[in-house]
Amino acid sequence: MGGFTQHDCTEDVLMMKTDGRDSEIVLRFFQQGGALRMLFATDISADLDVLQRYARQLANAGEYGAAARIFKVLTIYDAWSFEYWFELGACCRADAAWSDAIYAYGRAAKIRVSEAQVPCDAGECYLACGNLPQAAKAFRAALLVCGVEHQGDNHENKDVADIRRRARAGLSKTGEDHESDAN
Repeated sequence: MGGFTQHDCTEDVLMMKTDGRDSEIVLRFFQQGGALRMLFATDISADLDVLQRYARQLANAGEYGAAARIFKVLTIYDAWSFEYWFELGACCRADAAWSDAIYAYGRAAKIRVSEAQVPCDAGECYLACGNLPQAAKAFRAALLVCGVEHQGDNHENKDVADIRRRARAGLSKTGEDHESDAN
């Protein structure tokens, strides 16, 4: 990786002098995966948790736009939080902001690829905005993440079974009833 570590980059940003390299250092920090929360001298986790709880309350009350705005702020502070991106996607989806939801789900999927819920939800967004090829691709990805279903297996997690059912139903709506590519 060229000897460059995340710590070195954070330290460069925190200790930078005011010269022509400032923007270059900051840009490199974010390109290397730096998050704004890394730049704070104190731990702000408690403050971010309060904002997240408030955003959840807003979403539970049906105020999806307001909740989405808070989740967007949270993703700026911590771009590596699966929960922030996933919940942002859910708020945008509930508000029928399909492209924003798809983007947020895409970011969440990059952080936690083993979460079958994400491509399934994204598939439903693609379906809602009429992008059938992308919907089919997302539903197949959800089925792939769910894994192979074993006949007679009554011990399957109910969440996985529900995602598999939703993905199959969504795949059927795209006109691609078979899931041979997913297994």
